[in-house]
Amino acid sequence: MVLVDTSVWIEYLDRVNPLVENDLENLLRTGQVATAGLVVAELRQGCRRLDQVRLVTAALEPLKYLEVDRACWLRAGELVAERAAKGFALEVGDCLLAALALRENCEVFTLDRDFEQIPGVKLYRLRKN
Repeated sequence: MVLVDTSVWIEYLDRVNPLVENDLENLLRTGQVATAGLVVAELRQGCRRLDQVRLVTAALEPLKYLEVDRACWLRAGELVAERAAKGFALEVGDCLLAALALRENCEVFTLDRDFEQIPGVKLYRLRKN
């Protein structure tokens, strides 16, 4: 399973990066994509028109949905604090997705380099087709 971050979805939906487009389409086709509430909310936030809302809703509806529980919220706070102690300022949202990926033992497909600073998180790497 691969938890796809908002940064990837934005490039995919805007058709900005062919590598992202190819990889995400392959993951979608093989049923490997998961999503979470934070990603859903961030994508919905960016929709300005009704057709965009419909597109995002249709894209996310069939995906495996990973629910965040209290333990994930606590782990996210720990990750922020641990990385801050090492001099890295990370967003709680990124750490929440990382905590979820750690719990589910899945990779994170992201374009956000901050995830590289979180120990134990397995990152999905773009395939150079």
